[in-house]
Amino acid sequence: MPVAALVLAAGASRRFGSDKRLHLVDGEPMLARTLAIYRQVCADVAVVIRPDQPKIAALAQAAGCRVVEAQDAALGQSRSLAAGVDAMRHADHLIVGLGDMPFVQPDTVRALAAALAAAPTRIVQPTYKRRPGNPIGFPAAYFGDLVHIRGDVGARQIVAASGPQRIEVDDPGILQDIDHASGASEEGE
Repeated sequence: MPVAALVLAAGASRRFGSDKRLHLVDGEPMLARTLAIYRQVCADVAVVIRPDQPKIAALAQAAGCRVVEAQDAALGQSRSLAAGVDAMRHADHLIVGLGDMPFVQPDTVRALAAALAAAPTRIVQPTYKRRPGNPIGFPAAYFGDLVHIRGDVGARQIVAASGPQRIEVDDPGILQDIDHASGASEEGE
């Protein structure tokens, strides 16, 4: 069953102080590095951005990804997620990642894809030292719920209510997002 990836990158970078998607991580823009992780595993990768961002759209397209513009991204992460999931309804499964998490390992994405194939009706979430993180794998059965969530909490409630299958990975990157220009990593979920 094909597994596609969806990378959410429509945030405003308020805490960061500038467009963090362009912040260099190991010599390349953070978003390009993040997209490359998913492109190693999934042939079909989409990135969700705010409208009218030609530089970010060009970066995503150069990485071989399709671009989804979330018209109402300012209303919170859930609207970006909804726009992305709606554009990817053709997929059997979606691995949803965050554009500001460039340290996730490709092996983690592979493990999620394998777990989704083995248990195609369950949400799959990685853990590192038993702490849940991102990205998260969703079967198509949850797409309808994902396009109707509201607010800035993403899919946390849907994931929690589903009793996700958790897979332990040796990847601290699932807990690290970059929220400040200092480049310091912070725990994320």
